[in-house]
Amino acid sequence: MSWLSGDWHQELPGIWSNILLPIVAAICGATVGIERQKKEKSAGLRTMMLVAVGSAVFTMLSSAVAGPHNDPGRIAAQIVAGIGFLGAGAILRGPMGVQGLTTAATIWALAAIGMVVGAGYGIAGLALSVLILGLLLGADIVEKRYIGPCRSARCALRFEPMGGKAMVKIDEILNDYHIPSDARRLSDAAGDLQQLEFSYCHAHKHHREFLTHLAVLPEVREILRSESGCPV
Repeated sequence: MSWLSGDWHQELPGIWSNILLPIVAAICGATVGIERQKKEKSAGLRTMMLVAVGSAVFTMLSSAVAGPHNDPGRIAAQIVAGIGFLGAGAILRGPMGVQGLTTAATIWALAAIGMVVGAGYGIAGLALSVLILGLLLGADIVEKRYIGPCRSARCALRFEPMGGKAMVKIDEILNDYHIPSDARRLSDAAGDLQQLEFSYCHAHKHHREFLTHLAVLPEVREILRSESGCPV
């Protein structure tokens, strides 16, 4: 049972460690990536799996080419620098402020876990991936408890269709603020206007800021809100 805490490169035959470690790294990436995928983040299941596997393989390679004139940490050190570029690509500035910091930090952490697995400590990598997943899920629980859950409200938006151009602008704003498309209902209103109804969170300021962007559209004639106060 020494393989549970020991170095798999030493505990297992070479071919088995070379096969099993990338598979374990993929499982570690999937464990965390599923949570990011469910939240529709820019880096989801596939990205996290590839980050973990890539980091593990590079770490294994750095050990394989080690010799009297080669530094075994030279290749692995480049992972730390290189993963920063991938993380930076996940950070975006949108209408809700800077987004993607948690995803970028998760990519960084997954690269570290991949390096642990590539070094031969598969069980430690699995434990760390479960820890990261627990931190992400636990943070959600704490935020909802101490910041407060979202509470839904209904909004009816009346606007001039402008040959469909207005709807394109409105859809873009709603998509930026992650208002589900299946929760929107479009209908005709009086005076050649159209009416779009949808639900949104009115409990948190950053969740309802999109109303300001809608209000400045020249095509928008009226915004009607009804706060139901129902948790979502």
